[in-house]
Amino acid sequence: MQIQRFIIICALALPAAFGIATRAAASDNGRVNVYVDCRTPDAVGGSLCANFKDKIRQSPGYNLVDNTSTYGIGVHLASVDVWTGIEGQLSGHLSAVSVVFTIFANKLPGEVYLDSSVSRVGKDAVDDMTTQMVSAVGQQVNANSDLFSKMRMEPEKSLAPATPLAPATP
Repeated sequence: MQIQRFIIICALALPAAFGIATRAAASDNGRVNVYVDCRTPDAVGGSLCANFKDKIRQSPGYNLVDNTSTYGIGVHLASVDVWTGIEGQLSGHLSAVSVVFTIFANKLPGEVYLDSSVSRVGKDAVDDMTTQMVSAVGQQVNANSDLFSKMRMEPEKSLAPATPLAPATP
């Protein structure tokens, strides 16, 4: 009973959180830019990457972009088949997947690290994992909404220091 109550509370809270996230880092079309970089040569990792990109494309709150020339959230996936090289029928069933979240912006010197995790993902759990990853994108957007708002409100100002930094002297 408590689990059902928890699921209902989450189901009600997620749309509200998603709406806040969408407003916080919206691009010109009102959607959050998400850049997805996949280094997933194995079967499970490749399926996870393709499924995640499809969910981002289909989401009303996200815009899948192919570069980091604007601003948004970066998602970097890397995977390896954990059974590669082992004899038998296990290859292609389980991968170790690394997910790294970043913020990117044309006003930043590069992507800024936010969070990362490593998980084992079975071929039957790809859909569930991509759903969790889309939720994690929303959490990252919410957590950094102030930065996105500042970037949207001050497009002509740079976040870089006005004067170059001098090297430290010993």
